[in-house]
Amino acid sequence: MSEMQPVSYYEALELVINSAHPQLMPVEPVELKNSAGRTLARDVMADLDYPGADISAMDGYCLQAASLTGAGSNAQVSLPVLGGIDAGHKLDQIPPGSCAYIATGGMLPAGADSVVPIEEVVTKADGSQVIFSAPVEVGNFVRPRASELKAGDKMVAAGTYITPFVIGQLATAGQSVVNAAKRPTVAVLTSGDEVLMHWEKPQPWQVRNSNCAMLRAQAEEAGASVFEIGIARDVGDHAGELFLKAAECADIIITSGGISMGRKDPFKQVFAKLQIEPVFYGIKMKPGKPVFFGKYQNKPVFGLPGNQTSTAVTFELLVRPFIRTLLGRPANRLTMNVELAEESVNESKRDFFKRGRLLENSGRLLVQPLESQESHMLSSLAGADVLFLHPGSHGRLAASTAVKCWLLKD
Repeated sequence: MSEMQPVSYYEALELVINSAHPQLMPVEPVELKNSAGRTLARDVMADLDYPGADISAMDGYCLQAASLTGAGSNAQVSLPVLGGIDAGHKLDQIPPGSCAYIATGGMLPAGADSVVPIEEVVTKADGSQVIFSAPVEVGNFVRPRASELKAGDKMVAAGTYITPFVIGQLATAGQSVVNAAKRPTVAVLTSGDEVLMHWEKPQPWQVRNSNCAMLRAQAEEAGASVFEIGIARDVGDHAGELFLKAAECADIIITSGGISMGRKDPFKQVFAKLQIEPVFYGIKMKPGKPVFFGKYQNKPVFGLPGNQTSTAVTFELLVRPFIRTLLGRPANRLTMNVELAEESVNESKRDFFKRGRLLENSGRLLVQPLESQESHMLSSLAGADVLFLHPGSHGRLAASTAVKCWLLKD
């Protein structure tokens, strides 16, 4: 594996996203009821006008606005009621000088061009006449035909994340099966003789494998399906065997640990043995400097550092954008500039992605740096609302300095 100079975070992100663009995921049919959380792969067009007719926006009485010309509190107009229109039913027409009861969503009959809400009129006890005390404008409380969408208009765009509300739109469009981007498959491998599965009880020299569970959840949240391949032990070619299994079953390979400068770092040795040339190896950022990105048999390989927070942050800032780009969705989470609640110090001379908590003070949104920023302390990330960037070019940022924040929760 050839040596490379570390790149900046933004250079690494551009290389990752450019690598994903030619590999957009294929399309597969998905039943509408199972489509929540998927990414719509093709535009869905309206097959009808919405609404399909002029409909009432209120419970009231429909009529021709001209019938109430000159109406007022001292010149009340009484109109005969010729029938009623409940939602899902219709009345063909009403003549001038008459009205009809209409429910919200009811279709206006021919001859009616406006609706007066029921609370603005007086109805005679036998329901035969309605008394109006004010004129009305044409179109009053009427939702015109095709006011939401016309047949042939784009109803839901490709790349839309399918939420329950989008499912409602798709059902309105008559869809029972939708075209969704296939979920990319991700194989996750961790490493180390000191690592146990998270349900096992460790000895003082051992640690539970939290990275695998965390990466699985991160990948699934990004839109992928996950295979957990196992823990590569520091013996023989165990890491190589697991890596090749991962390459057989997944679209994307993610390793955690074993990629730095240790004498037994197994994945670094595997990458060298398989002659996987890096697109980049090393990023001028903290946490997460020893990050590898390359391709094995045209499959992307992300070698992430083993410290818990380093693993999580590098996935968040690099792997998640890759997966989202494959799905045709926006690569990055929402970002915003927020003022610091207190001074931030960065002596690393690298771009430092710090964990922070959002708070409000006198109507101002601020970001509070969390007390611990160590790369092995996952507790600080679990309690964070954002990652914020403290550039390596600035050793200190004063309170009230605006910093770029990546929201960790959509």
